[in-house]
Amino acid sequence: MAQIVLGIGTSHTPVLALPPEKWATYAKGDRKNPELVFPPNGWVMSFEEGVRHTTPEIRNKPHDLETFRRQSESCQSAIDVLADTLRSAKPDITVIISDDQDEWFFENNMPMFSVYWGETVPWLPRKAPPFDDEEMARMIVAGYGDVARDVPVASAFGRFLIEYLVDHEFDVAHFNYVPEESGGLVARRYPTETGEIDSVRDTPPRKQGIPHGFGFVLKRLFRDEPGPILPVFQNTCYPPNSPTPRRCVDLGHALGKAIDEWDQDARVAVIASGGLSHFVVDEEIDRTILGALERKDLDTLRSLPRHRLYSATSESLNWVTLGGVLQGTQLEMELVAYVPGYRTEAGTGGGWAFARWQ
Repeated sequence: MAQIVLGIGTSHTPVLALPPEKWATYAKGDRKNPELVFPPNGWVMSFEEGVRHTTPEIRNKPHDLETFRRQSESCQSAIDVLADTLRSAKPDITVIISDDQDEWFFENNMPMFSVYWGETVPWLPRKAPPFDDEEMARMIVAGYGDVARDVPVASAFGRFLIEYLVDHEFDVAHFNYVPEESGGLVARRYPTETGEIDSVRDTPPRKQGIPHGFGFVLKRLFRDEPGPILPVFQNTCYPPNSPTPRRCVDLGHALGKAIDEWDQDARVAVIASGGLSHFVVDEEIDRTILGALERKDLDTLRSLPRHRLYSATSESLNWVTLGGVLQGTQLEMELVAYVPGYRTEAGTGGGWAFARWQ
């Protein structure tokens, strides 16, 4: 029988690929980001509105180079711990729960949940984003993989999982190959005080390998030497069919049971990639999620307020699903690091978190 031997939760922000000397440069982009969602109401605001909205305590948070250096050291050390832990666990299969952001899924097909179960999955270097600092742009894309290759997929387990989820009332999508090029439209539909934002991103067709949330795990935790993986997608970011926290807990529980019931002798690791709060730091929701995961408190995870989970903070749902997976195991959570990384006076940045269950 298959057995879950390890759980991991990790952030995958681009700043993890940058030296702290570049963090202030990266933060300049926050001033133009149209997807800044501010607690406690979960409303999108401009950067300038956000500065006025935040408390003096947040506006006065340090975001100098020395602070960035301490935060970077904490994050990089945590990633090393998780990478060492993954290697020591020697999993036969690693299930990765993450999301897609204008990479493979667009509004011509945006499933709530999907499983990729091809024999291999393409992992391609990403196109550098349009930053004035070209060196920084190259560093960011390299952090998600810089050599083209095919990664082995646990296809047989993927087929079993899809059928198991269908048998347990999940209308899960599946795919086992990707088109030569991907592109399309995605609307954000995040709330404002008076309605919702009118923001549609148009991604021209281009070659696209496995999305960045998975690429980060392959690059940083597998250290460029991935074993067989199974990518599980959740549409955390894009209403109207984003899953509820309750549904994510239930999916995780079903995923954990599927692993238990698979009749193969396999050691399985399960990794949640993404989150926690960003592009605006929300320490309250971060600490609520981490505390509930540590206590295996599914009631709290199920009842997380959805209005605190818009924009990229929605990736926290990948951790919520992991909590459901691990509920029935004897594995205990260790929070390796939580770094609330404020980088501007508007409180923009992220709650970067790294945890393992052994």
